[in-house]
Amino acid sequence: MTLLTMNLDEKPAEGTFAGFTIFYSREDGSKRPIMNLLNFKGSDTLTGSDVSPIQAFKWVHFPGSYQQTGMLTGDYTYEATPRFFNQRHKILPLDDSLTVKLTINVSDFNEGKLSVGFTRGFTKSQAYANRYGARQKLIPKGDWMFDTNQVAGANEKFGDFTYEDMYVWLGFNARRLVYGLLKEALNDPAVFVDMFAYDFNDPVIADMCLQLASMGRIRIIIDNAALHTAVNKKGKITEEDDFENKFKLKATGISKIFRCHFARYSHCKEIILKKDNAAYKVLTGSTNFSYTGLYVNANHVLVFDDTIIATYYADVFNICWENGNAPSFRTTQFAQQIKKFSSQDIPETAITVSPHAEEFAKNLIDSITAIVTDTNNTSVLFSVMEMGESTSGSLIKALRELHKDDSIYTYGITDNSSGQISLYKPGKKTGILIDAKKASRELPPPFKEEFKLGLFHAIHHKFIVTNFNKSDARVYCGSSNLALGGEKDNGDNLICINDPDVATVFAIEALRLTDHYNFRSIKQTNKNTTGGTIIKPAKLDSTGRWVERFFDENDIRFVERNLLG
Repeated sequence: MTLLTMNLDEKPAEGTFAGFTIFYSREDGSKRPIMNLLNFKGSDTLTGSDVSPIQAFKWVHFPGSYQQTGMLTGDYTYEATPRFFNQRHKILPLDDSLTVKLTINVSDFNEGKLSVGFTRGFTKSQAYANRYGARQKLIPKGDWMFDTNQVAGANEKFGDFTYEDMYVWLGFNARRLVYGLLKEALNDPAVFVDMFAYDFNDPVIADMCLQLASMGRIRIIIDNAALHTAVNKKGKITEEDDFENKFKLKATGISKIFRCHFARYSHCKEIILKKDNAAYKVLTGSTNFSYTGLYVNANHVLVFDDTIIATYYADVFNICWENGNAPSFRTTQFAQQIKKFSSQDIPETAITVSPHAEEFAKNLIDSITAIVTDTNNTSVLFSVMEMGESTSGSLIKALRELHKDDSIYTYGITDNSSGQISLYKPGKKTGILIDAKKASRELPPPFKEEFKLGLFHAIHHKFIVTNFNKSDARVYCGSSNLALGGEKDNGDNLICINDPDVATVFAIEALRLTDHYNFRSIKQTNKNTTGGTIIKPAKLDSTGRWVERFFDENDIRFVERNLLG
């Protein structure tokens, strides 16, 4: 995905600015306009930005969004052109002399030996509804370990699609990174795997792990808290328990499975690759190895292709292996330090692993709070699953209050804010705080019905970005819920990366999710002739007034335009 930001040297004359036309060209010479669901008529006709300009100063582009294809990568040349109305409010012809071109390599993000990936997290979207249908089931009935190549449904335009087709699209590059490590192990008889898992029911991941178990090349620690071991009312065991039974039947050699939950949860999601008993690569992040983690939730993964960092994670795994006891782990060196790494190939990275003693955990959370609330910050962007008022520690409380400070640009999203919500309001510089689970308004035409999340999490990330476009930019991420209780009781890892490029990648993720759910939170209705309410169609503004907020110094869109542009 690519964040495109536009700016203008000066405010356009009143009533004249129609928006931006954006074209993109691929290496094969094909040229297409970025599409816009909105048009001037409010109809359900999908049109390009050449006739329906983008009325915004930022746009996140997912190549292939309107083609039934996988991820399209390579060099893309983007061309952005400001468009104007004539006196009759009709769009004037495109003026090539105003066009700005930029070539960007659109591919997975790598910074030296660090790779970052995200799930798409877009079941609740027009894109999912158009591709697969708002009521499309994510898994078939029957055994949870099913063949993902079976037909899942049909699209009127593109024909049948399989669960694998859906999962490739929904899992995005996070899935590719997770699958890539396990395939690397399967394809090399010299590679062994150590693995932490929390939720665990992705059928392909489970199958690859069972293959490794039969080869004697995997050890895996899976959480055994009550939610992963309880028998339901019909007497059915959990997928995690079922996998354990299957694993023990397949296991040979050193392959073993161990279940633990420290003081609450064994919450890490990690894959460590080893050769000759030496770790050389590790995957971590917020993404559970489950169908919800990969195909419903918004999540991230990081892969360190670095022996020093991988060895550190392997050492932690060995300490936890066949132990998983919180009191004993809290006494280890791993629980009592912030381990720092930096090299020519790895951005400056600091890692903590929990559970910690209470004093260490409190100091850790408070130190992050101090950075997030530093008055020298120009921006704080975040996507954090749990931000309820009962969340322990100083950090979440600070995040819940940040949007009230209009001296800083704050943009964030959560799955639980206990009612603390700050939607975009024209003429206000206060920050944005969206509760994705509350974003359930009925969308206006031409938008279609969307997938209903129900009990699923929309946001499962746990990351915070400060000063993303500054030299001191940093991002906090990993599996930690960023709460004091979790740092004391859970097996987790919390990562801080001081690097503007890495911080920008996470900032883009925060922007696209917050905008996506902000739109699904703001109600737009009109009264009808009988006094009831009707949903008015959404359409582009033909008066040119839409741009006013972007040049109003008291509006967050003005702050954003200057920050990004």
